[in-house]
Amino acid sequence: MNRLRKEVKILALSLALGLVFAISVAAYSYVYSVAVQEDIASNVIRFHVQANSDSEADQEIKDIVRDELLSEFEGIFNQIDNVKESRQIIKNELPAIQAHAKATMQQLGLDYEVDARMERVFFPTKTYGELSFPPGVYEALQITIGTGTGQNWWCLMFPPLCFVDMTSTDSGRQQLADTVSDESFRLLTHQEEGSGATAEVRFRVVEWWQSRRRNDVQPSHLAGR
Repeated sequence: MNRLRKEVKILALSLALGLVFAISVAAYSYVYSVAVQEDIASNVIRFHVQANSDSEADQEIKDIVRDELLSEFEGIFNQIDNVKESRQIIKNELPAIQAHAKATMQQLGLDYEVDARMERVFFPTKTYGELSFPPGVYEALQITIGTGTGQNWWCLMFPPLCFVDMTSTDSGRQQLADTVSDESFRLLTHQEEGSGATAEVRFRVVEWWQSRRRNDVQPSHLAGR
């Protein structure tokens, strides 16, 4: 009987220690996920164009609006070197951005409404060239055409992926590396650390936790398509 009691105590202690360890790992991974995603999100501004629908014509319209806006405002945004300046310039230029998008609609002979605004939006995992951005809430310049229910297009206003091929040039990658923390840059580029979990595992940890947090975001602030 004494032996059985000892074994029960050992089993209970083992289960308790295992539970404490599991909770500690979960808590650490959650804190890591939040810290890395928020570091990335606080240092980038996304550009998001939402099409009226998934019809071939509406998708072509989305591409035309995107190209027109990038061409018109390239000279203003492609030389900015910090996120605060980029945020302020975007806010200052919002009326002009919306006016140019509406003028493009008129030139196409369309009466779609176009809305340009800055807001915080939940994005799922997105890949741009060799860069993979984890899901989470990001600040974005949102261009909504018509109902905005079609497939969308995105890039980064800052750092200026929209204007510079940062995924294939040393200067572009260096600008991104200078913008976010070393760990965030390793995560974005899937570079390995000297020790510990692989970049792929760390990215999946962030991806899993941030996807769980999506439920806290209002539907109008989701960019899941």
